[in-house]
Formats: sequence, C-alpha cells, structure tokens
Amino acid sequence: MKFYVFLLLLLTACAKQMEKPYVQAIYPTSNVLPENLLRIYVHFSQPMKTVGNIEKMKLVDEQGKEVPDVFFNNVYELWNKEQTQLTLILDPARVKTGLKANETLGRAIKPNQNYTLIIEGLEDVNHQKMTNSFQKRIMIEEADIIIPELKNWKLIIPKTKSKTGFVLEFPQILDYNSLRERLIITDNENLPIEGIVSIKNQETEWSFQPTKSWESGDYILHVNTRLEDPSGNNLNGLFDHKTGSLKYRKEGIVKKIHFTIKP
Repeated sequence: MKFYVFLLLLLTACAKQMEKPYVQAIYPTSNVLPENLLRIYVHFSQPMKTVGNIEKMKLVDEQGKEVPDVFFNNVYELWNKEQTQLTLILDPARVKTGLKANETLGRAIKPNQNYTLIIEGLEDVNHQKMTNSFQKRIMIEEADIIIPELKNWKLIIPKTKSKTGFVLEFPQILDYNSLRERLIITDNENLPIEGIVSIKNQETEWSFQPTKSWESGDYILHVNTRLEDPSGNNLNGLFDHKTGSLKYRKEGIVKKIHFTIKP
C-alpha cells in the first residue's frame, strides 16, 4: 500500500514538472491605465528562473514598434519568495517630472495611445519554456494625480455571528501588493484577526473573510500610509510630489479606522 502511495505522489510530481509555465494574471487588471503608471505585477503558474527575464518582455505601440527603455532593468529582478510574481517597474526617472530622464526622454507611454505588453520565452526552475506568448492590451489615459484618501473609502461592516467578509470599496484603483500587505484588522486589544484577504473589481475592492465568525464588539482597521495606487501615489501624497508637500514627515505611519460589529 505504501508503495502505491509513493508511486502516486511521484507521478503527480512528475506531471507537475512537465506542465509548461504560463502567465496566470497581470496587475493592474484594468486595461485602462495612467501614463504615470509605475508598477506591473506578473503572476506565473509555477516558480520561474529569476534572471534574464525582463529582456524577454516588451511593450509595443499600435504600429507594433517596441517602446525602448520602458522597464527599469536592475541587476536583480524583483521576485517574491515563491518565484511566482515578478514586479516590473517603469523607469521612475522617466515617470517623475523634474528629473533629467523625464525632461530629456519624457514618459515612456503616452496618453490616448494603445499598447500591448508581450511576454514570451520565459523558463521555470525546471528549464521548461513558456509554450504560448502572453499579451495584454493597454489603453493609456492622462496621468493619475489624485491622492488616495481614507475619507473616500466605503466600509461594509458584516453582521455578528457570520463569516461574511468585511469589505472596503475604493473610488480608484489601488496597488495590488499594497492591498495585500498594508491593511490589517485587529480586535480592540490590537490582536490580529485571522482570515483571508481577497482583492476584487480591478483592485477597487478589498475583502477580509475571518476564519472564525465575527463576534460583536469593537475592531480596528490598521492602514499603513504607504498604501499606494499603481502610479505610486500614497496616503502621504503624490509620487510626483514637490519637496515639503507630504502630509506626514514620517513615512509608513499607521492610521486607524475603528468600527463596531453590533450584536
């Protein structure tokens, strides 16, 4: 019996190893993005090699011409620890006004233009290459210069004794990684509530479903002010801010939103 279990596990592992890698998702998920877009997250189906990948990704315009120098190609690529998510950064020196690269070259992507992100030929850790090319069409609009504001968020508070999600709705797209990392719910004694975070509706909705049913009482939503949108604008101010214009001198200050689940 143990032999057959071992054989089944071995066959499952081999089958997994033979699967070709592919792009599972791209964030932001919207196809309409601002010209001052700063980050794109690429999610793969399995762990990937972590070097030499950005050269295999390109952005082409409506005529099929590659946009040069659009991605910041650092020595070390920005992968998560599972090697399944790659962060692409559009060259910040071109995004931020007042810098030499921006003044000389301008922003890499232009408003009222359509582009296609093409990803092909990447390999996973088992040296298996992507079979199919992945393409995402993008329409570019004017720069996003709106600071995210807590006062504009809508809170949907669940009922007691339920496992319904606590929901935040935002009037604008927020950064996928920020939504996963910079929002925490605790009880009134600052003890974290265990649960699962879901990000929906093109990153305009954050939902937290508790492991255990909600109990009536007071809770706190902790919001790190580095929470940002895809253009790098955060709760402190604009990415493209003027010196001395930030709300908080200390980056990463945590703001608290108190809410009550009634009996």
